[in-house]
Amino acid sequence: METTSKTVMIQNQLATIPKDIQFDDQFLMIQWKDGASSKYSLLDLRKKCPCATCRGGHGGKVGQATGHIQSIQLISWTKVGRYALSLVWSDYHNTGIYSYDNLRAYADGFDSAFE
Repeated sequence: METTSKTVMIQNQLATIPKDIQFDDQFLMIQWKDGASSKYSLLDLRKKCPCATCRGGHGGKVGQATGHIQSIQLISWTKVGRYALSLVWSDYHNTGIYSYDNLRAYADGFDSAFE
């Protein structure tokens, strides 16, 4: 029984560890270590930026900083420790940290992952 619990825990950990990360003009694609693949619209990710400014912190309103964006390109990404990605957008915004947990949850249908 203990072996089964350890196996389940390892599978859950693999679900939020990227094996490969790629992007093109429209999408960010992540291949997870558990074998699943996720594909994210760049425009959607930019509008869901989790930084304080985009989420309405500092006296703003949610969507005020991103609501006007009609198109966006991803310039680059970097890993933040072992838990997240930092994305650099063509509007030079780069303060959002997208956790692997939230990215995977969002890809698995939990639309509230970035709210």
